[in-house]
Amino acid sequence: MRKISIWMIGCFLMATIICIFGQGLAYFLSENIAPIAPVYYLTGLTILGVLLYVVTGVLLYFFFKKQTITSENQGICLMILGIVAPSSSAWAFFVTVMWWG
Repeated sequence: MRKISIWMIGCFLMATIICIFGQGLAYFLSENIAPIAPVYYLTGLTILGVLLYVVTGVLLYFFFKKQTITSENQGICLMILGIVAPSSSAWAFFVTVMWWG
């Protein structure tokens, strides 16, 4: 179970970093990895960030189903995921839409 919780926390943190700093990461990848337009990197990073939030939600569901998280921690986990995931995903989506024009 410890390994799955580390995966869950890692997915959550990576999704948050990717969604919030996606624009800077897109510029970095465009300059240093492959010289394609940063908007394509940003689109891929936005999709990746949202998918990582979905993976985090699925892992959290399995934790709730197996009762490995105590009832007081369930509320905290849901609150953090419910506040951070939609707001940072909306930010990443907004930035991506503005880049596409």
